[in-house]
Amino acid sequence: MKRFRQLLNEIKGDLPGTRFSFGIFVKNYFYSPRFRVLLNHRVGKYYNGSRFFLFRQIGNYYKYKLTAKRSCDFSYRCTIGKNLKMGHPIGIVIGDGVIIKDNVTIFQQVTLGSHGKKGESFSYPIVEEGAKIYAGAKIIGGVVIGKKAIVGANAVVNINVPDHALAVGIPCKIIEKKE
Repeated sequence: MKRFRQLLNEIKGDLPGTRFSFGIFVKNYFYSPRFRVLLNHRVGKYYNGSRFFLFRQIGNYYKYKLTAKRSCDFSYRCTIGKNLKMGHPIGIVIGDGVIIKDNVTIFQQVTLGSHGKKGESFSYPIVEEGAKIYAGAKIIGGVVIGKKAIVGANAVVNINVPDHALAVGIPCKIIEKKE
């Protein structure tokens, strides 16, 4: 029951605004692809964590639907905070150990994953509060994207990005620090 309450709180946290009503839920369910992606992920993760085979299969079905319909692949082992904004939730890939904190914005075709080097342990990115990751960015390895940092479109990030900084290029360069 505790896991179910936690699921409901996470779903409420994904809805825009501060108040919750059935009408707001229905409106976002039908007209917000961002909300549908997060709802599929959270409900699928809930079912996948069950001890029962049938419930785990339902969780796998939700993951399949997320991949087939939206071309998104969110691992059930990642951690996603409240109010994740996705401008166009198509083609987003989030790996196993990724931690995304609250109020982060991610655009289409973003990948957050491990470095994939043979023989080395996997390490995954941490995205701090308020960060923005623009279209096509690839964030690879155990890097930290700082609070309110910005990752430019199509950047390949393999180094830490400080708080309030801007990272662009392949490989990324920190070109500006905001005060």
